[in-house]
Amino acid sequence: MFQNKTVFVSGGTGYIGSAIVKKFAKAGASVFFSYNRNKEAADKITAEILNTHSIKIDLLNIEDIKLKISELYKKLEKIDILINNAGASQVMPFALIEEDDFDYIIDTNIKGTFFVTKEIVRKMIKFRSGVIVNIGSIAGQRMLEVPVHYALSKAAISGFTMSLAVELKKFNIRVNSIVPGLIDGGISKAIPEELRADFNKHCALGRGGKSDEVADLAIFLASEKSSYINGQNIFIDGGI
Repeated sequence: MFQNKTVFVSGGTGYIGSAIVKKFAKAGASVFFSYNRNKEAADKITAEILNTHSIKIDLLNIEDIKLKISELYKKLEKIDILINNAGASQVMPFALIEEDDFDYIIDTNIKGTFFVTKEIVRKMIKFRSGVIVNIGSIAGQRMLEVPVHYALSKAAISGFTMSLAVELKKFNIRVNSIVPGLIDGGISKAIPEELRADFNKHCALGRGGKSDEVADLAIFLASEKSSYINGQNIFIDGGI
C-alpha cells in the first residue's frame, strides 16, 4: 500500500509510536522516526524491522528540530506522510502544577508538534501533496479525571488539525487527527486502577484499546482509502 512512500513518525519508540512505525514499514513504506532519550528502543526497532531509520530529536529545542529535519531532507527528496505522535504527560493535580511542569507539557505536545510540522510541510507544499495525521487524546475532548495541562495540550491538537487542514487544502495536503481513548499501554499505565475500571464500565466495548488498533487507523488515514476525509478528529475509544 505504501510502496515508494516515505513516512516520518515523531516519538517512534513509545507504545503507540512503535506500533505505527512497524505497521507502516510492513506496509512497504520507508519509515523515519524520532526519539529523544530511548536510544536502546530505537536501535531495537531499526535492527528488527526493515526500512526503519531513527533520528534523535529534542522536541523542546526548536533549533534541534530545524537542524535534524534539514539533515533528513538532504537524504530524502520528500516526506509523503507525517505522523505527529510524540507527546508527554504528568500525573499531577492542578493545584500542584508549577510553571516548569506546564511548560514541559505544552512545549512537548504543542510546540514540538507545531515546529516539526512546519519544517516538514514546506516540502509537502513544494510537491503539492502529503498527508498529516496528528495523535490527540480523549483527555482533550471529554470530561475525564486527567491532568489539566495534558488535557489542555491535547485539546489544542484538535484546533491545530482543523485550522491546518483548511490552510493546506489548496496544496492537496490532508490533515486529520486520531483521538484515542484509554489505551492499555504507554502513558495510560500511570492511570490508577479505579479510573481504568470506571472507563471500562462506561465504554461500550468494555475494555481499553490496543496500540495496533490506533496504528491501523493511522494507516487508513494516510492511505488513498481515506481520500475524502480531511480536517477531522476521529475518535477511537470503544464507544464513550
